[in-house]
Amino acid sequence: MEEEMVRMSNIMPVELAIKRELEYRKKMEALKYQHQNDFKPLISAQGPVFESQTPVDRKRKLQPFNEQCSRTLQSSRSSRPSSSRFVCVVCRIAFATAYHLKVHGETSAHKNKLCDSRRGGKAMSNPFLCEVCDIMCSSGRVMEFHVAGIKHATCLREFEDAKRERIYGNYVSN
Repeated sequence: MEEEMVRMSNIMPVELAIKRELEYRKKMEALKYQHQNDFKPLISAQGPVFESQTPVDRKRKLQPFNEQCSRTLQSSRSSRPSSSRFVCVVCRIAFATAYHLKVHGETSAHKNKLCDSRRGGKAMSNPFLCEVCDIMCSSGRVMEFHVAGIKHATCLREFEDAKRERIYGNYVSN
């Protein structure tokens, strides 16, 4: 008889069990909603979409992993058809697939930049921006190295050539 009483005292009343279950469901829904909001700055950008002729390829067409992915943005870098590009706007990193973008969105580096951007606009770890190359540098010293580098010189030369071509038309010779 005593053992039955011990076992019965370990049984949770139905009302308490239902209350805890409802609280648990609310908590899980809130976490799900919060997780979806973490991906808001993640958008995808891609060049023109070309329909395949085979039905198998149409079935394999990659769908965006959440409502934040949009296939309407066009790639502004080149006029030729390019493969799909998925871009994390916060970190300014491009990925080949939605899966890689999703994995990136779960990394601590992305989450840190996301928190920084929510606090003060831009992340404080990248205060220097080279507008010619569209590259962010973490310090003045890194920016100096970038400006002295080959990539910056190439981008600057292309920028100046395009500027001259707009001003002088076809009179520019290489």
